[in-house]
Amino acid sequence: MNALPARDQPSDAMKARFALVALLTLAATGCGASAPLVTVDKLLAQCEAFKGKPVQLAGYLGVCVHYECDLAADETHWRAYASAFNAAHRGQLPERREAWSRAFAVPLIGVGGNKTLDAKAATLQYSYVIISGTIAKDSCDGRGGTDRTSGVDPTNIRAWTRSEGAPATTK
Repeated sequence: MNALPARDQPSDAMKARFALVALLTLAATGCGASAPLVTVDKLLAQCEAFKGKPVQLAGYLGVCVHYECDLAADETHWRAYASAFNAAHRGQLPERREAWSRAFAVPLIGVGGNKTLDAKAATLQYSYVIISGTIAKDSCDGRGGTDRTSGVDPTNIRAWTRSEGAPATTK
């Protein structure tokens, strides 16, 4: 039963306009809006602003398998981390400790995982990527946990293109 008399009911055209305005309002206020494109450096510099929020995180993906998947700001940072990480696994104890310190000094974002993401990431290792997902509520980088802790809980991964601002060394 309609609350308004028939003469006061909105026309079909009016209903369509209301529906369009509602749809546009939802899109403009976040429902269906695209998450912002954020680089690793920007995320780490403005961590508090991004905690618990969806983003498209852009950076360099080195190794992404099993218990290890991290995103670096660029290839240079990734190589510094990988070199220190490898050095930490060989040599005498004092050198190993110093190598671990160098490895942990490199800013990385831990990437959570699932079988679907890992399959896609396998083809994108050692390249610039964009990971869609939500930043953790308690840590932007995910460090401090064990094995594959998450700074970003990913929903998708794809190549980061030059037209989107990826470094010139992008494949």
